[in-house]
Amino acid sequence: MSRLAFVPRIILTTLAVLAISGCAGYRVGDISGRNLQGVRSVYVPVVKNNSLSPDIQVTATNSIIRRFNNDGTLEVNQNSNADSELDVTITDVQDTPERSSSTDILVTAQYRITIHATATYVNRRLGRKIFENAPVIGTTTFFTQSNIQEGIRQAIPLATEDLANNAVKLVTEGW
Repeated sequence: MSRLAFVPRIILTTLAVLAISGCAGYRVGDISGRNLQGVRSVYVPVVKNNSLSPDIQVTATNSIIRRFNNDGTLEVNQNSNADSELDVTITDVQDTPERSSSTDILVTAQYRITIHATATYVNRRLGRKIFENAPVIGTTTFFTQSNIQEGIRQAIPLATEDLANNAVKLVTEGW
């Protein structure tokens, strides 16, 4: 009878050891790397626009702030007292033909718009730049019906959302 009582204890002990060892790599709380130690907030100034595309900087700035808020890793602080700063400069906006019309191969039906930018991230707590002039790209596609300018105008916010997603991932994930 004592051998039968001993078997469930061995099984329970083995299961408990496996359950505890399965969680050995997990951490609770701040999961940021060395570059983000102590950083809780980020300042995002208005994006600089060195491209020929007008009025894109406010849309890009709002997209980056919205993406930081959705991510939740860093709090956006719109003054210079923040722990870090992300400066983004748009360098070029390109629209390239993607697909021709099914009825006329000389007419482009779909375009790809790509926003090229550079990002500089400064950790003010450490007093150093984490990355400088890192390339960031935002892209989307759009179909044209009769007016390509209207298609570009409608596609710019989608491309800036992708740009913001890539810029925030660069800061929070360090890739």
